[in-house]
Amino acid sequence: MDDILREFLTESLEGLDLLDTKFVMLEQNPDDRDTLASIFRTIHTIKGTCGFLGFGHLEKLTHAGENLLSLLRDGKLQFTREIASALLNMLDAVRTMLGEVERTGGDGEESYLGLIETLNRLKEGGAAPPAPAPIPATAPPPPDSGRNPATTVSCPDAARHGLDLLPPLPPAPPNAPTLPPLVNGAIRSMTLMPVSRISAVVFWSTSEGAGR
Repeated sequence: MDDILREFLTESLEGLDLLDTKFVMLEQNPDDRDTLASIFRTIHTIKGTCGFLGFGHLEKLTHAGENLLSLLRDGKLQFTREIASALLNMLDAVRTMLGEVERTGGDGEESYLGLIETLNRLKEGGAAPPAPAPIPATAPPPPDSGRNPATTVSCPDAARHGLDLLPPLPPAPPNAPTLPPLVNGAIRSMTLMPVSRISAVVFWSTSEGAGR
């Protein structure tokens, strides 16, 4: 690490430590222009040196903070809790990137675009973005009765829904044999049978009649 970079890190970190105390002073007196001007100068110095050393991410973040601090210093914006929170988050991000510079010689891959967007919005007089609204829970599906309506529908239901379970039977010939009572009873109960059982009864009835 060369002397210029080492001096930059030392002065920047010392300046950030002093800013913590100055933000406490601002909370007690938000209209203290001298304190705001001192914070602005510290961030302005870090930003200018980042541009010289080629730390692009660090320069963009401090530039957004510098613009917001400039309006606060000139009395064009009121120092609020939202602004204080955004600026403190900026200081934490600057410390993180300075630590990356110290370890690797670069300011890292994180660009803090969301924080920059918040600083720019506050500079324009807008509020920080609200937290997303929770997604309402969907009602659970009704319990499954275990029956399949497609195969257990009765004949009246089939007529109402336009289903054609079986084709119409031709009229019986005059000398057709009569079906046993058991079969007649089965046919009379077919209106409440599943489709699969109706087919079985019809097949059995036809076979029984042919055997007779």
